[in-house]
Amino acid sequence: MTEQPLIWTSAGNLPLSELTHSVDWRVSPEQIIFTESYYLKDLLVKQSSHVKVLIGASAEGAATI
Repeated sequence: MTEQPLIWTSAGNLPLSELTHSVDWRVSPEQIIFTESYYLKDLLVKQSSHVKVLIGASAEGAATI
């Protein structure tokens, strides 16, 4: 007997074979966003995003008088 891989979703623990998987990359000079989505037919049941900020905040202090 071969066990099917499962994934936890908003609809419960579902076999991966029943889901449609999609990925989206959004790249700009300021950031990269990777979003992974799982659908059960037309219903979004799991989504996660990962963000990489490419431009950091300035570490420069402001003088107050």
